[in-house]
Amino acid sequence: MKDTIYSREQYLRKKAAEKEPLNIQLTNNYAFRKLFKMNYIARGFLIALLGLDEEDVVKLEVIDPFEEGENEEEKEGILDIKIYLNDNKKINIEMQNRYQEDWTERSLFYNCRMFTEGLYHGQPYGDLEPCIHVGILDFDLMKTPGFHHHIKLLDIKTNEEYSSKLQFHVVQLKQVESATEEEKQTELYYWAKLLAAKDWKQVEETIRGNPYREAVKNEMYKMSQDEKERYLYLREEMA
Repeated sequence: MKDTIYSREQYLRKKAAEKEPLNIQLTNNYAFRKLFKMNYIARGFLIALLGLDEEDVVKLEVIDPFEEGENEEEKEGILDIKIYLNDNKKINIEMQNRYQEDWTERSLFYNCRMFTEGLYHGQPYGDLEPCIHVGILDFDLMKTPGFHHHIKLLDIKTNEEYSSKLQFHVVQLKQVESATEEEKQTELYYWAKLLAAKDWKQVEETIRGNPYREAVKNEMYKMSQDEKERYLYLREEMA
């Protein structure tokens, strides 16, 4: 067992030290967390996802800024990104690159826990802040077509909104290529293509003059050139 771990470590160190180009993919949990916990990049993604204007984002705070671990034991265990938007909205973003049968229940659990945290005894329920769970999935979850699904609490007969304080967004990366012409006119479509990109050519095709996606590409390139970053990326890939 020790020999296997040592051999794996040798391979990773050797690969990280090489100068050959490394394709960075954002479905890699390390790359995704590293980049999307950057305030500027998170801002651009949320503007596209939530259909916001620039001036709508008054304040954006990444609650758990990224801290990398050099050793296996130091690796971050929580693979999500928590954001506080305009001091009144909690957002949880998760990347899931493998099929998870209980994803729906997981997203419900995380959103409900986020909804109730911080409410002290005797505080009015009306003070509970809106919570949005965002699942970026590299597998198909929803049966209806579309790469982006926005879920709210509605009356099933009248579609009257029951509450807007619990919402879910599901971005299905495997459905991006079958997007409708209408969907292709949105900024979110190009964000989804960027998240699903497998090589630098595909990354470049998603930028389209968008400064936020340009920032993602630049950070991806930096990661591909830095030996320590390459090691951490490859370690996650092997895991």
